Amino acid sequence: MASFTDLVANRIQQRLDEFKENITSTPKNDSERVLAEGIRTRWHRLDHVLSAGEPQVLTGSAAAVDGSQAVRALNTGADWIIAQALLIGPGGLRLSDAETFLLRGDILRPSIDRCAALLMRHLELDLAHKYVESGAADLVLLDGSLYADLPHLLYPLDIPDHDDLPLLVLQSYLDLFDRCQQQGVLLVGIAKSARSVMLGRAILDGMLVPVSSEQTHVGVAEEDTMKPDPTADAISIPGRRRKGKAGWNGLPRDSELLYRWAEGAGLTDPVLLGTASFERYTAEVLSNPASLAGQFRSGWLSAGDRERVLNRLLDAPAIGTVYLRPTAGDDALRVDALAGNFGRGDLRLLGLVHGWAPYTAALSLVQRLLGEYGGLNVYNAALYVVDREVRLHTETVDHVYLSVLRRLLEHPIQYDRSTRRFLR
Repeated sequence: MASFTDLVANRIQQRLDEFKENITSTPKNDSERVLAEGIRTRWHRLDHVLSAGEPQVLTGSAAAVDGSQAVRALNTGADWIIAQALLIGPGGLRLSDAETFLLRGDILRPSIDRCAALLMRHLELDLAHKYVESGAADLVLLDGSLYADLPHLLYPLDIPDHDDLPLLVLQSYLDLFDRCQQQGVLLVGIAKSARSVMLGRAILDGMLVPVSSEQTHVGVAEEDTMKPDPTADAISIPGRRRKGKAGWNGLPRDSELLYRWAEGAGLTDPVLLGTASFERYTAEVLSNPASLAGQFRSGWLSAGDRERVLNRLLDAPAIGTVYLRPTAGDDALRVDALAGNFGRGDLRLLGLVHGWAPYTAALSLVQRLLGEYGGLNVYNAALYVVDREVRLHTETVDHVYLSVLRRLLEHPIQYDRSTRRFLR
């Protein structure tokens, strides 16, 4: 009998050319040639741009926010969600919060996982807002993108009595954006990986469409690039791959583009993001909060509050995204901030599809993040510390929290067989 190692090696050998397409710097078609040229044009090596004139370094201390979540299936037929969040700030400041749900009934696992992610993000945003509201904030770092969640928050959650939880999270985002703008706080989201295709989209649009993307507003040729309507869960669960017709779904991820064609340590020109990822919705729908609010039937907010939250989206700021590779050989980080931090405070989220800002607009932010960089495993010192403290370890969930649940329920509840077999 052949070993599994030999079987896998044989399969890799059979598909060697296909596998190498992901790592070669040689473009395989016309689209990739455009992407390669675009990346090389939009990529700026740090040893060139920083030596040309050191940017002004922002002063003050950073506060970092992160969260963690866990889902366990119980032998009672329910699913147990635990979410927690932690903010660590200057002077030893610590703010924390947690939430837990017991979900019963015929709920699909993707919806349960989405619920857990939404709960965690809500806790993170609430802590960040409380800290900014205190007046002590200068820089607030969130784990993850500021933009990536926003389009998906317009889809109801497929769980009875919780279907407007996404709107509660959207409200938290908008509250935080408003407060940071009012108090001059720099809000930054840092994603450890670059799994989106927004950079490739912006490059292709800029090179193939004769209209400047900064002048392209909602509804201008927007429907020509829309993908088939995915379900809310299909686009909200990390790792779930969307399948569909060739087009934007066929773009290489930004991480692949940067791996293949961006050399050394550097940064991209910031991409200014508006409705680029709001694929399902036309300009007419996005400008009609009542229509959007009608999708949500029950949950945390009243019908009037849902409409008010969605109406605030019309005045939400655009988001700027820059990719930063702090050192050669490391993965590129996705860094999001409000567009005003890239010199475009005039742009609204629903007022453009996407556009560009010069890399010089990101240098102050980049310089500050480089000061927090600690190597391949410590992409940001403040976020690294809070991640280690907030992370829900198996020991904590399956021994400490489960014991608390049993004690308070006064019942020897346990996980179902599928879950128990993985416990040690």
